[in-house]
Amino acid sequence: MATKLKPAYSVGRNVRLSPLQRIMQKTGRRPTECKCSLCKRQCHTPCLGTPQDILRLMDSGYTSRLSPTLWAAGIVMGICDTEVPLIQARCEDGAWGGLLDVGADSHCTFYTSDGLCELHQQGLKPTEGRLSHHSTRIDNFRASKSVSWAVVQEWLSPDNADVVAEVVRRYNEYQDEQSNTHTL
Repeated sequence: MATKLKPAYSVGRNVRLSPLQRIMQKTGRRPTECKCSLCKRQCHTPCLGTPQDILRLMDSGYTSRLSPTLWAAGIVMGICDTEVPLIQARCEDGAWGGLLDVGADSHCTFYTSDGLCELHQQGLKPTEGRLSHHSTRIDNFRASKSVSWAVVQEWLSPDNADVVAEVVRRYNEYQDEQSNTHTL
């Protein structure tokens, strides 16, 4: 049975870990730079970023390539009971209304013709992409160690409420500016 949504990490008294450090601690994953065809294939679905990752993308001028989405994989995995609204990298050639409709031609907005992430060299690659590796397969997957679930928990954490609010404010501001530009 699925559990109610709640942040599942805790840190010791006076210890402040970054979101990446918390996720690494929870999942046992470390940043990787594998460029094999299996890892490149993962880039057809945008990797999830923490609120801090998304704010850095906005600060770097990428707001136009972000989109609201609903993370529902946790329902399928049996680790949560509802969709979680997020703002993430857009899915191209398969996106519909901001929700992912990943097909054969779909890919992350940051996927380049050489199959790599354009954000990598800039140090802006979202957390899931930094920690993802082709060694995770159906036969060795554990939902409790899922990087995507750990990233989503950062969006749900009260500790990140101010950052989430800022991401939403900036995204809405950008959308309002786009609406005003197109109505002139």
